[in-house]
Amino acid sequence: MTNLISSFEQNIFCFDANYFRKNFAAIHFVNQNNKILIVDTATNHSAKRFLKTLQNMSISLESVEWIVLTHVHLDHAGGAGLLMKMCPNAQLAVHPRGVRHMVNPEKLWASVISVYGEKEAENQYGQLIPVDENRVVAVGEGEVIRFQNRRLQIFDAPGHANHHIVIFDEKSKSFFTGDAFGIAYPELTNENGEFIFISSTPTQFEPVKFDATIKKILEQKPKTCFLTHFSKIMNIEKNGYELLKQIDEYVTITHQVRNNHDNQQERIRVKLFELLYKKAKKVNLNISKREFGNLLSLDLSLNAQGLEYWNNRKSK
Repeated sequence: MTNLISSFEQNIFCFDANYFRKNFAAIHFVNQNNKILIVDTATNHSAKRFLKTLQNMSISLESVEWIVLTHVHLDHAGGAGLLMKMCPNAQLAVHPRGVRHMVNPEKLWASVISVYGEKEAENQYGQLIPVDENRVVAVGEGEVIRFQNRRLQIFDAPGHANHHIVIFDEKSKSFFTGDAFGIAYPELTNENGEFIFISSTPTQFEPVKFDATIKKILEQKPKTCFLTHFSKIMNIEKNGYELLKQIDEYVTITHQVRNNHDNQQERIRVKLFELLYKKAKKVNLNISKREFGNLLSLDLSLNAQGLEYWNNRKSK
C-alpha cells in the first residue's frame, strides 16, 4: 500500500492529493467487488497522481463506475474532467447546479483566473477538461446512487456552497461530506479528538442553511464522516454541536466589524484566529500561535474573505 493511501473499514480508502501540502485534501474511493466509486477529485495535478496510484494498486481505470463530486470548487472537482477522460466506463454525479460547470467549465475557469491570474491558476489547478454531458448525472435530495451492492443516499447540503451535496453510504453508516461538515486536520488531533472548524470560503456561505445541513447530517446518526479536508473523523455528535456553535460565533465576529469598512477582511481574519486558537488551547493542543497560524493560514484567509462577502451581500 502506497504511503499516499489510507484504508478504512468497509473497503473505503483515502488518497492524499498532496494539494497545497500533505494532509490537506483527500480523494476518497470505495472498492466494491473490484469496481470503484470515487468521491471528489482534487485538482488535475492530483488526479494524475491518483490515476497512477490506482494502476500501481492493480486497479484498472475501466473498473471505475462512478465519480461523485460533493461540489464544484476546484480543490474538489478540478480533476473531474481528466478522470472522466481516463475512466471510460465512469459516470459523473454532481448537484444539478454543478452540471453546467462540468460540461462547459469556461465560466468556472474565468472566475478562477480573475482571482489568481491565468499562470497561477494553471499552476494551482491545471487546465479544466469538459465532461461529455451524456455521462453526467444530476443528483439531489432523496436520490440514491446504486453502486454494486451498496446504496449511497444523496442529501442537498447548502451553507458552504449552494451546489453542495453530501453522500451517505448505508453499508458503512458513513457520510462523505466535502466541506459541509467542517475541516479537521490530523496535525490538530489529540487524545481529546479532532479539532474541527467551519469552512466559510467565498462566495456562498449562508449560516442558516449551513446550520440546517449540519443538523441534517446529525439526524442520520452516522458512525463516521469522511471530510475532504481531511478524511476520517469520529465523535460525530460532539463535532457537529461544535460546528453549530461556530456558525454563530462566525456571524458574531462578522457583525462586530460590519460597521468598520477599514480592513474589514483582515479584522475578521484576526478575530477568527483568536477564536480558533483559544479553542485549540482549551482542548490542550500542544501548538504555538506561530505554528497554528501557519497551518491554518489559507483557511483563515479564505474564511475571512467568505464572511466579508456574505456580510456585504447581506447588507445590500
